[in-house]
Amino acid sequence: MKAQTARAQAGEARPIKAPLFACLALVCLALPALNCVAQTAPDDPVTLLRRQIGLDNAAPNAANPQGLRIQFQKVDKTHPADAQAVRYRLLVPGVPQNQTYTLAVWRIGTQVVYTPGEVFANAKGLLMWHQPKPKQQDKDSLGGADEIEVDLKAARGEPVRYMLASADGKLFIPGTVVPYPLESGQSNCRLEARLGMPDAQGLLVYIDGLAPGTAVPLESESQGEKHAPVVTADAKGHAVALVDPTVAGTNAGVVKISVNTKGCSVSVEVPWGEGSYRPL
Repeated sequence: MKAQTARAQAGEARPIKAPLFACLALVCLALPALNCVAQTAPDDPVTLLRRQIGLDNAAPNAANPQGLRIQFQKVDKTHPADAQAVRYRLLVPGVPQNQTYTLAVWRIGTQVVYTPGEVFANAKGLLMWHQPKPKQQDKDSLGGADEIEVDLKAARGEPVRYMLASADGKLFIPGTVVPYPLESGQSNCRLEARLGMPDAQGLLVYIDGLAPGTAVPLESESQGEKHAPVVTADAKGHAVALVDPTVAGTNAGVVKISVNTKGCSVSVEVPWGEGSYRPL
């Protein structure tokens, strides 16, 4: 594995750098549901899941006025050391140049950790290990010696969240990648379930392609126990829900999550509980 890839893959479990911590605190003020991602996971699982939703949505706020997001572009691996790991380069189109940044990663079940060293961006928003040279400013890709590449192994439906913070503590840009999504689509309608905890005791459900303002039942069935809370789509036809698949007296199982409306009939199944977390 390339040294740069290894550095970006996980970093070291050390205290978060001050600029990133300041940005996280600013986001906490702008988005109360996030509280502070930098802290240890809270006792309240709903708060933990809401923090994840806040990062996934990346709505404009005081720390990110333009609603910028880290984008993940798959990189072909000529000689893959691990066929199950997916390699990405990171881009943030529109990110201010001539600044230094801190890059951190947050995986479910862990604390936030940062990648060693400073991070830079060229004119295309390509994240790099060093300040871009003049001939590198307009490049969408450069190769692992210059650009930041990450090798990610994950379970099905497992999100990996990255956060870019400016050195002055004024800008905070999140991005979420799901190497192996659990999703179902029909026409323009799409349902995706993401693990909110390693053993899937809490799930994030995202639905797209609904009619704006539509209220629909989100059906879930786990070990014979059924629920159907109503979720409402926003102006873009996007809806979000939290699902607890656990059943009293049962340590593990499979939950089926579905939406069945006119023009949108989609469902996914998610294993949960003991032994369910299995990275590919």
